[in-house]
Amino acid sequence: MNGFRYKNFHTLFRYARRYVMAYSVMQLVRFGCGGFSTLHAQELDIPHSNSHVQYYHVFSDTSSVIPLADFFLVADSDSLVYRDRHLQRLKDYHIDFSQSRLVLPVFNFQVGDSLFISYDKLNLPLRKTYYLHQPQPMPDSLVSPQDISTMLRLQESEGTDEFSSNLTKSGSLVRGISLGSNQGLKVDSGLRMRVSGEVTEGVEIVATLTDQSTPIQPEGNTQTLQEIDKVFIMLKSRRFETTMGDYSLDFSGTEFTRYQRKLQGAMATVYPQKNTHITFSGAVSKGQFRTQEFQGVEGNQGPYQLTGERGQIDILVLAGTERVWIDGVQMVRGENNDYVIEYGSGEITFTRKRLITADSRITVDFQFSDERFQRNLYGMEAGTKLFNEKLAIKSTLLREKDDADNPLGITLTDENRDALAGAGDGQAYTDGAIYVGAGNGSYVVQDSVFVYAGIDQGDYQVRFSDLGPGNGSYGYEGFGRYRFAGEGSGRYAPVILLPTARKHDVAGMRIDYQSTSAIKISTEFAVTDVDNNLYSGIDDGDNTGQAWM
Repeated sequence: MNGFRYKNFHTLFRYARRYVMAYSVMQLVRFGCGGFSTLHAQELDIPHSNSHVQYYHVFSDTSSVIPLADFFLVADSDSLVYRDRHLQRLKDYHIDFSQSRLVLPVFNFQVGDSLFISYDKLNLPLRKTYYLHQPQPMPDSLVSPQDISTMLRLQESEGTDEFSSNLTKSGSLVRGISLGSNQGLKVDSGLRMRVSGEVTEGVEIVATLTDQSTPIQPEGNTQTLQEIDKVFIMLKSRRFETTMGDYSLDFSGTEFTRYQRKLQGAMATVYPQKNTHITFSGAVSKGQFRTQEFQGVEGNQGPYQLTGERGQIDILVLAGTERVWIDGVQMVRGENNDYVIEYGSGEITFTRKRLITADSRITVDFQFSDERFQRNLYGMEAGTKLFNEKLAIKSTLLREKDDADNPLGITLTDENRDALAGAGDGQAYTDGAIYVGAGNGSYVVQDSVFVYAGIDQGDYQVRFSDLGPGNGSYGYEGFGRYRFAGEGSGRYAPVILLPTARKHDVAGMRIDYQSTSAIKISTEFAVTDVDNNLYSGIDDGDNTGQAWM
């Protein structure tokens, strides 16, 4: 058995709550016992105010320990006066700050005498004592062990539930450790959770979280929202419905503003009256989906190059989105498993555990971004039906826009931005060859042509870009090698294509009138604004367009 499983989520959340409370109490005790004796009020990094306290204490007995009326005293603010004489701190008395009490080493007072006490205190919203569980009084000090366990079980059962009793909770949490002679230490984990039910009167919740972790990559792996398979929280009532997390946006029922996407963000729909709805959406696109199939090469473990829809290799594979199959069997990522992947270059290399032959049929599903921008989406749809639902009106607003200020995988220099500004709607690029010195590169120059010499056998490091068939002068031979094919006879060139940020706005309205069961009149109008290069104002005259029917 390589893990454990919680089937009762009530118990799971109760344990989590205990750990948080225990940690908080430890911090509070550490701070209270050791901090207030040396810290001044202005050193506390929490909201507070000071109050000055003064009163007379009348000795009713000969005890040398006097409990003070307040906790959280400010150090060095205390003053004691007895019979018009100021007592000296540490000589005549000292204060136990952790217990908030005054200690008199030698009792030289008489019963009935008065001691004037003054000090400053911090006004903090803290109780004197915190309990993880409130101690229960024992009716008999000789209570049997069986009775003690019964009381503990009773106290456990009376704990407050973190959820409403109307909610249904289900799921599992698994942790496992694998260790073998042919592999290193590996930690596997998985969380499956679902919560549904009524959180308050008229408001329902549906929450789903599925997290099946994958082994760590050679360069390390950080858990992000992108690696969680499906996570969303949905709240709905008679008047509204909202979803946060992963969701599918479907604006349909029109010709010009039809839109379906799988997104990650938030969506809300309100129903102000019968037959009327308004939907708002704000999200981040997860990139383009692609399935690539290829045959393995006998004895070659890789790297195998992933490409875009046009065969371009200058793509950025989104981390954690790949699914790899060999002959229909899904592979597991990790250097101790089946394969590793370089997301920046889109290259997959198979490990010794999974030998590749000429008969290996490799299929890879992945999401990629070739424009190297995070694409944001904002949308709104409003619809209503009038006159006994004979008249239907629907309007849609959509914007897809690349985040031009934060390109992914590349840092744009001032020279790059100048090239983009002058490119208009065309393609901007920069030189892809860099001289790195003899024996430090993979290419050499012969008659103004770059020739592959081998790793660390050349003078240049060269990046090639896919310009399309007949637009380049080099051909791709595989495994990062390019050969000169003649001017206009290839599709690759030794240049780096600069990413152009795009924006696409659409606004439309559709009106349907059903006069009779046999007659329906429909009309639709839409306008669009497409800017293929947000860095440039050139060629912006043809950005807008209209359509109607």
